[in-house]
Amino acid sequence: MADDKLTLRMSQAGMRFIAQMTIYNSGDFERLRKYISESYHSDLLAEQSIEDRLTEFRELYSEEGRLKVVRVVGTSKHHVIVLVDAEATGTYWLNDLQVEEDYPHRIIKYSVSPVE
Repeated sequence: MADDKLTLRMSQAGMRFIAQMTIYNSGDFERLRKYISESYHSDLLAEQSIEDRLTEFRELYSEEGRLKVVRVVGTSKHHVIVLVDAEATGTYWLNDLQVEEDYPHRIIKYSVSPVE
């Protein structure tokens, strides 16, 4: 796990993932709203609004609780795939996050799906 955290810290996408999950796990959804508005690319927000994304995060938190990194499945400078474990249910979730190559490395893709 320590190696996975180091791996995430070496990636722009990994740093975005760490920031987002830290805020999510705190349960501070106003702060998460601000993070989404500042960190997601406008094209991604046009596909799904901040409010819709926040609703999904709230529902996930309500049903699954905090999420803990189990393993970094794949990583590059601008893309990470991370397996997490839900505190409340033990369900595994696969997170796929990609950022733009240029600063400020806004999130251009994010999905989370349960592992069957």
